[in-house]
Amino acid sequence: MKLRIYFRLGFTLVLLALVLWGLYAVGLIGNQSPAGISTTAVIRELRELDRLETASFTIEKIIDAGTAGNGIKEMLFGDRILLVAHGEVVAGFDLSELKDKDIKIEGKMITLALPPPAILISRLDNEATRVYDRKLGLLATGDKNLESEARLTAEKSIISAACKGGILNEASQNGRNQLSALLGSLGFTTIIVNIPDGSCS
Repeated sequence: MKLRIYFRLGFTLVLLALVLWGLYAVGLIGNQSPAGISTTAVIRELRELDRLETASFTIEKIIDAGTAGNGIKEMLFGDRILLVAHGEVVAGFDLSELKDKDIKIEGKMITLALPPPAILISRLDNEATRVYDRKLGLLATGDKNLESEARLTAEKSIISAACKGGILNEASQNGRNQLSALLGSLGFTTIIVNIPDGSCS
């Protein structure tokens, strides 16, 4: 099993730059102090980020699926498949859920309450995922849905592995860092980002 969690810096920086440009365009940053920034304006610009992807997990797993039985039964009627699955799980925040009550501004202090981190995307790399081996019994006709079922099992498996690997904690940490940097660029000196624990269930 191979896994990797990383900060999607490039794409996120582009999104944050667009938010900064939007705030500048409406006169909320530049020569004005943070006290001139309204809660509604900040919420509107953060919502435009929509789904903020802050952590990604990639994995390679071997999935063993199919019928099982004793030696003779398997030799005659067995149908087993070994699937080498490559997948990716992306976690982050759905900022479209933000409401005015989730931001509190007091001078140069801002408090932001984010929704819990969640799994935003889970997918298999269809080009890299392949059937490594398939064994059919002498009298077996073969289950045409077996590979599809193995792929569904693989997708559930990579989500479970990502959660056990701490992807939601990583998403929280990166999300806090990204949004703190954004809000700091607006002139806020005290930034509190509250993030509840996420759940994969």
